[in-house]
Amino acid sequence: MPDVSLQELIGAIALSLSFGGSVVYILSILRGQSKPHLYTWLVWSILPTIAFFAQIHDNAGPGAWVTGMTALSCIITSVLALKYGEKNITRGDRWALAASLLAILPWLVTDDPLWSVILVAIIDTVAFIPTFRKSWDKPYEENLSSYNLHSLKMTLSMFALTNVTWVTILYPLSFVAVNIVFTGYCYARRLALKTAK
Repeated sequence: MPDVSLQELIGAIALSLSFGGSVVYILSILRGQSKPHLYTWLVWSILPTIAFFAQIHDNAGPGAWVTGMTALSCIITSVLALKYGEKNITRGDRWALAASLLAILPWLVTDDPLWSVILVAIIDTVAFIPTFRKSWDKPYEENLSSYNLHSLKMTLSMFALTNVTWVTILYPLSFVAVNIVFTGYCYARRLALKTAK
């Protein structure tokens, strides 16, 4: 029997949840239940990739596996958003996309992995703005079970880190915080729309 560390075990569980959450969300897109905002998911395709390489650089170990899987699932979701995603693109959405993409420039000139991850966390939050805006009127167009699974997987990934530093833990922390705020926001909007009927 292979010798498996606790971090590897937790990393494998988190990776399984990541895969499961991605499948749930992708299936909800294909069924027309979720309509991802292309601008948000384009930026999200880039950010976890950056965070993944920063984590690898800082010896995150199995705690980085989920970040890599997240990058892959964001790329797949971006491709699906081209056909199945939200079509109502506003000027504010364009500003959020431009701000997110422009904020990547300082990351390119930053040699410090910590600053890279700080910028990734900020950009990730700004990139969420179009999805928040869309979800004000259409809170049912997001699969919240998937978001909850992704919060759980990132929480577990923090326990799978073999080297806990700000570089390795900041991205998962910010990811979980923003996801929790977003799901609470959608649940509140659903309740408000139901009550208004």
